[in-house]
Amino acid sequence: MFGSDGYGVFGAIGHDAGGLLMDVVSLICAGEHTQTHWRFRLDELAWRDMVDLLRQDDLPFVGLWCDGEDVHALFLPDGQPLAATLRLENGRYPALSPARVVSSLYERVIYDLYGAEAMWALDVRPLLDHDVWSASAPLSAAPGRGGQHKGILAFQPSDALLAAKGRVEDVGPATGSAVPPFYTRLVLSGGVVANAETQTGYAHRGIAARSRHARVEDACRLAGRVAAGSSVAHQVAFCQAVENACGARVGAEVALLRVALLEMERLFHHLYKLAALARLAGVHLVASHCMALREKLVAQAAPVTGSRLLMDVCTPGGVSLREASQMGDLCASLYELGRQAYPQLALLWREYPGLAVLLGNVGRVQADELERIGLDGPVARASGWDCDGRRMIPAYEGLWRYTSGRQDGTAEDRALLLLDEVEESLRMLDLAAARIGLNAGGSTPLSMEDGEGIGLVEGPWGGVLYWVRLAHGRVAEAFCRKPETSALLAFEQILPNHAAEDTELLACSLGINAAALDG
Repeated sequence: MFGSDGYGVFGAIGHDAGGLLMDVVSLICAGEHTQTHWRFRLDELAWRDMVDLLRQDDLPFVGLWCDGEDVHALFLPDGQPLAATLRLENGRYPALSPARVVSSLYERVIYDLYGAEAMWALDVRPLLDHDVWSASAPLSAAPGRGGQHKGILAFQPSDALLAAKGRVEDVGPATGSAVPPFYTRLVLSGGVVANAETQTGYAHRGIAARSRHARVEDACRLAGRVAAGSSVAHQVAFCQAVENACGARVGAEVALLRVALLEMERLFHHLYKLAALARLAGVHLVASHCMALREKLVAQAAPVTGSRLLMDVCTPGGVSLREASQMGDLCASLYELGRQAYPQLALLWREYPGLAVLLGNVGRVQADELERIGLDGPVARASGWDCDGRRMIPAYEGLWRYTSGRQDGTAEDRALLLLDEVEESLRMLDLAAARIGLNAGGSTPLSMEDGEGIGLVEGPWGGVLYWVRLAHGRVAEAFCRKPETSALLAFEQILPNHAAEDTELLACSLGINAAALDG
């Protein structure tokens, strides 16, 4: 999926030691070569230059992570991976957040897990560790003593929220409302939100720690449990990363089966999300129709895939299905069920009195703002941004077509886009049905030699990317980029000027997922 060439040239301009013009990509590629051809080691001065250049550069940023000794920043110029690595100096490194605001969340995670401090960071508050863990910096070489707080976590507002004037209202797991483990503090002025901030960490499961030095099969099972509703996307991206690290490529049949599973997941996820949006809008009739269709489709798929939630259906080198030979018939059956029910559901959604007006007044966001924070997927497509990772996956050739025509970026646009993508996923399953043979499946043997690889797929809420380093036949380190990270920033930025009662509806329409955020 990823080649070694075609890094491209982007707009920010700097100078090298000889006074020649230099862009960010050239600066990174001028670093010390590593055993991975797309990752280069920089010294601190070059890293600082990179941060400075990124302030004016549109180089696509993927994520920032730490392995205890180094920090790594990953970019995707022209869809190809390019990573910069910097050795920690006394447990510190220059922050990337002044140039890429979303990296602030990654910097906070790195500090919580490794104790590595981002110098000049935009935000230094804890993200996961709220002084209740049994050890601080648990993934560092020398973890510290754990916190002493064993009761309800204290909210830690930023200086900006402290300075905001107005009535304070809290929404979260300790306020009595039936919401996910995700805390939001609102400052209200004149009946609307003037400022808002969130606190996560309540759903932390230690996936990063459990993946280190794990068997590849066990790490794949963990990946499938990062985010409910995106299990297949995480499994496929992880498997691709392992396969690329091994220098292997699965056969066309396996790749097609994975595409079919990805579209089944998108179908199930979008119907579930549409039902949730309708329910939060108070339109229970529409919600029940969405869930009824979803349940019919899930019940049809489970005996063949082996899992209602599509967990544990992929394995590095292949797939793991209960009845792989029946996948073609299953795709055709799901298409037929959907074809019969979809027109009535779409008509009901579009014409239900007041639903469009209610959603049309919530959560407007522009494409350029989403691009700035790196939020892609349906949220970005509903704002007019032409972004869909499926165009980069060879197995989608002849199946996928870009269908978004939404531009206004409201909760209504996002809901209608999900509705359109339900129809599109059904169409792709119908086409896939004719291509999947009775002997579908099989697996590609993997060498499990030491190496690094990246896998990227388009999940229900956007791009899911895994970086995996293999050592001694196990997963030495793994990093996951998921759209929920950027969605958190979008949520905080869009909430002002909304009514407090719109908070949960807005979070739902942006794809906020507490478990995926906390890892």
